[in-house]
Amino acid sequence: MHVLEYVGYYRLLIYMRPFQRPGPPKTFLPGTTFEDVVSLYEFDRELRLLCMDGIERIEVALRAAILSQVAVPHGPHFYLDHRYFEKAEYFVEFFQAAAKARYVGIQHYRTHYDDPPLAPIWAIMEALTYGQLSHLFSWLALPHRKQIAVRFGFDETILVSWFRSLNGLRNMCAHHNRLWNFHMVVDQPRAAKRLKAEFTSTDRFYARAVVLSVLLEAAGHGAAWRQRLVALLGRFPLVQPASMGFPADWQSRSLWT
Repeated sequence: MHVLEYVGYYRLLIYMRPFQRPGPPKTFLPGTTFEDVVSLYEFDRELRLLCMDGIERIEVALRAAILSQVAVPHGPHFYLDHRYFEKAEYFVEFFQAAAKARYVGIQHYRTHYDDPPLAPIWAIMEALTYGQLSHLFSWLALPHRKQIAVRFGFDETILVSWFRSLNGLRNMCAHHNRLWNFHMVVDQPRAAKRLKAEFTSTDRFYARAVVLSVLLEAAGHGAAWRQRLVALLGRFPLVQPASMGFPADWQSRSLWT
């Protein structure tokens, strides 16, 4: 009764499906317990939290890379010059976002300075959403994207796709959407050549887990995040990794060992 009151029947409904025969009417398989349904729900909840933790570290690393590779050599107000962007419309869109940004550091700048009229990029970046940050990376001129990409060890075209894909994953997590067994057809990550075998199915969670793992590796947190994912799956034996796109031999692959 407590779970039904504070989680809700409708939210739990999708987690009942693996324990039911196809209907109508849908009937539960023999031996199914309410705790089985709640356990699957709790796994999905913990998976979202684990993803959010990983995406946060990648977001911070991307901010730092843009600052060190573009702002340090070209100045804290480089974003006021259209030449640093691939297209004029990208420059205009980012300039408009920067002008509307709200953050204590930006307010401090406006109180004490008026030339240039907008705050330095490090203050602006603290006010950006992850989606705006991923757009900024994809909007920068190609030489700057390449310089930033070196930090992560992958081609900039791959990173444009991966950062956008993680933005979709982050939005799902932030709105408490289901990750387990969900078909993620929007912003599927592109396959990097050296990881081609891991991207045979890009519409399930596994492909995003691969992206998180390798980007976190570049940021120095890959091993710890992978261990937590493996441990999470180990604590919920009812969860079938195949339903999330995990290959049958995933734990023996070099990416996860």
